[in-house]
Amino acid sequence: MRGSLAALVLTLGLAAAEPAVAAPPAAPELARCPRLEPLEEPLNDRTRPLPVPASFAMLVSSGREQFAVATIYGGTVCVDTRPMLKASAFTLSDDRRFLEFDWTGYEADGHIVVDRTGKGQVIDTGVSPVSSPSHRRFAAVQQSEAAFGSLEGFGVWQVGVVGLRELALLQDIPSLMDWRIDGWSGDDCVNLSGIPYDRIPGPKARLSKLKRDRYIARPSGNRWAVTPSSDGCPPVKKGK
Repeated sequence: MRGSLAALVLTLGLAAAEPAVAAPPAAPELARCPRLEPLEEPLNDRTRPLPVPASFAMLVSSGREQFAVATIYGGTVCVDTRPMLKASAFTLSDDRRFLEFDWTGYEADGHIVVDRTGKGQVIDTGVSPVSSPSHRRFAAVQQSEAAFGSLEGFGVWQVGVVGLRELALLQDIPSLMDWRIDGWSGDDCVNLSGIPYDRIPGPKARLSKLKRDRYIARPSGNRWAVTPSSDGCPPVKKGK
């Protein structure tokens, strides 16, 4: 370790002089959530707050219209829950940064990701996103027959030190059943697949037994593009 005793004493003295940091609140505060503009028509007839699992009670407070979620530094970020009839599958990332849950409503559904860094950020990725190998990006693909999903396309987000940045949101992808992400190759290429509707023999068909069409998603100029590719993403060269 570099440095002298004098430097150590100076460092300790500066640390002691710093103002004490207030402890985070015991639970997120719904009173911090701004009032929402009234809807012209209610999205459902739910009158009670959505239940939150007991294991998440220190992170999430539930009101009739919003979740209040505690940020890492003791603030509150709010989630509009008015479209939701049910919230389920709550998870928290290992580093406690990302809170996620599924939701369903009347003929609608989605997947909420709450980034608890900074002032907090809320995005809806439609389904649970898949991280790149470096965890610097994540992507999601979702498409429904009724087109009532909250993504209805392919999206990619950059994970910053603080906050998330949308890199792409493509909603003109081919119309296929059971779109899914099969994996990343590095941080710049995503393997995708889906099943053409004319390949599905009937409503009880086992999708796992049907041949899938392969696609890749990767940057193309200043944008991202989803294109057919029987070979998938090129392998990542060692050292990159």
